[in-house]
Amino acid sequence: MTKVLLVSKSASVRNGLNYLFSVILKCDFDCIDFEACAAWGQKGHSVNAIFFDMTELEGRPTAWIEQLCDRATDAILIALQEPKGRWGAEAFHAGAVDVVTWPTNLRELSARLTIRLPEGQMRALPATEESWDVEAYIALRAGLTTSEAQIMRVLFAHDGKIVTRDALSLAVECRPWRYGDRKFDVHVAKIRKKFAQTFASGISVKTIRSSGYMLTTEALGTFNEI
Repeated sequence: MTKVLLVSKSASVRNGLNYLFSVILKCDFDCIDFEACAAWGQKGHSVNAIFFDMTELEGRPTAWIEQLCDRATDAILIALQEPKGRWGAEAFHAGAVDVVTWPTNLRELSARLTIRLPEGQMRALPATEESWDVEAYIALRAGLTTSEAQIMRVLFAHDGKIVTRDALSLAVECRPWRYGDRKFDVHVAKIRKKFAQTFASGISVKTIRSSGYMLTTEALGTFNEI
């Protein structure tokens, strides 16, 4: 499994990348703050990729990036900066292989990472997947947990259609649904409540008796403008 580390103190960056790597790409994702960098490098952790967030960093990133590159010699490092960020050149000189403006398109970010990793380290990108940023917007705006976001993503892909419990279990947990298991019912109830609080009637999830669940997005055009 691909292991990704984020060094950041920004909640928006952390939540966005957690959705991309934990929910969509199903990688082993971890996040630490800048103060934990020294201890992290001494604990023998092995990662494939490091994202270094410069959007809320005070001062030059050179020392941090050099330290991370020195301690994770097999990992590639990608730096994130604001649209008017001033540390891009310093990041490259310190060892970053790429500098990306944040916020960014999640599909593009995953593609940038994939082409820089050795072949086979990152799962293949779906050829027709175009809704990652819309999904992330919905999940983050509603405050979904990782488990809830994984369920929402499957339901969103079948907008307006019934998704059986068995199909949902196979997609999320790679196993058939066990009769009597109410885990998905509990998660869906929480998702429904969060959607109602955040989007009113614009997006909802219904439980279809003896069948499964159905997500509907009556205000999808609004999300596409985000």
